[in-house]
Amino acid sequence: MLRRVLTEDWMQVIPIIAFAIFATVFIIVTVRAIRLGKKDREHMASLPLDD
Repeated sequence: MLRRVLTEDWMQVIPIIAFAIFATVFIIVTVRAIRLGKKDREHMASLPLDD
């Protein structure tokens, strides 16, 4: 009985941890993209077109 309760509790916590990691990474990437300077944005925008 105790083994079943522990297993079910972990099954409920894992999606919450995964969502927290995803949300943290998403927020960090978004903030870094917003804080980029104009010169860096233009450089990155033209990268696919460079030979």
